[in-house]
Amino acid sequence: MGGRGEAGLPKVGLFACFSGGSNTGSLTGMAALEVVKRLGGETVGICSLPAVLNGVPRQSAIIGSMEKLVVIDGCRNSCAKELLARKGISPDAYLNLADLRLIKKGPFSSLEFTEDEVKLVADALASIVGKCLSQSAGLE
Repeated sequence: MGGRGEAGLPKVGLFACFSGGSNTGSLTGMAALEVVKRLGGETVGICSLPAVLNGVPRQSAIIGSMEKLVVIDGCRNSCAKELLARKGISPDAYLNLADLRLIKKGPFSSLEFTEDEVKLVADALASIVGKCLSQSAGLE
């Protein structure tokens, strides 16, 4: 994606599954919000997956101007990553909660997660964002 790094935008854009249909889908969004809270909006921001999939021009322009993109999915279905791939968007980094050994409890388990799980996912995501920032700065 050419032209990344426009002034006024967060350096790293997050695309979270955040389906809310299951515990792990909810966890992706909760962790993304926590990372924005921790690192600040000038460093990392949450991108609108539905707007990009719907072809909203402003959203497409925004993500094309960000330095790095990170996708976080809640399960092995990899919905966010696969949907973005259909639009020709590849993340610079990817996190799937199955890799953290978090188990999807199934439909309608939206609130069946703990604060410890939010912290676990947010810590992993913050680490990935940190690596992306290091790469952008030429430190890796």
